[in-house]
This record gives sequence, structure tokens and C-alpha cells, in this order.
Amino acid sequence: MSPDLVSTVFGALLVAWGAFTAWRAPRATSRIGLLSGMVTAVVFVLLIRLITPFGGWETWFIYVWLVGMLVIVVSVFRTALVWPDLPWRSDDAKARRNEASGLGFSALLALLCAGTLVLPGFFL
Repeated sequence: MSPDLVSTVFGALLVAWGAFTAWRAPRATSRIGLLSGMVTAVVFVLLIRLITPFGGWETWFIYVWLVGMLVIVVSVFRTALVWPDLPWRSDDAKARRNEASGLGFSALLALLCAGTLVLPGFFL
């Protein structure tokens, strides 16, 4: 397998994961949980262009990306519909821990992805 194909497949998996995370976000019980899902989706969308090679945008990957973006746009619309009805934090302590870990995971994932993109540049 060529490195371009591996990078394109990895990019497609990230788009699918970001779209799935955005699709689940409006089902959250609080605004913090909803924001953690949407932050994860946005991080993946922003990093896709950096990860996948430019040549990968001419093949099947563009269709995966378009479907992922459509899912994210629909999720943002659904998020706007449920936002006013949600409290900022959950009443349940277990749900609050889950929200905090979800938001922490999103931030850690963003830092790890950014680090893996920046760190190799130091060695070039």
C-alpha cells in the first residue's frame, strides 16, 4: 500500500468519526456534553485538510468528505433546535463526570493531532 492511500483511508476514517460524533451530539443531556461532541467534530474537520494529501481530494475521498460535511451541517441544525432546552450542566454527578471526560478527551485529541502534525516538522 502506498503512503498516500494509507493517509487517504485514515482521513476518511477521521471524517466518518467526526460526522458520527456530531450526529450523536444533539442527544446530549446538557450543553457541555453537546459542545464536547461538536468540538470533536470540528477538530476532525479542521485537521482533515492537513492530514490528507492534496492528490487524495480527487478520488473517492471527496465523496466521503461531502457526506461527512452534510451530516455535520444537519447536526449543527439539530443542535440549534435543542440548545435552548438544555441546562448548562447535568444534575447527576455521574453524568457531569462523563461530560468532563468527554470534553477533556476532545481537548486531548486536538492536542495529540496537532502535536503529531507539528512534531515531524521540527525534524525536517
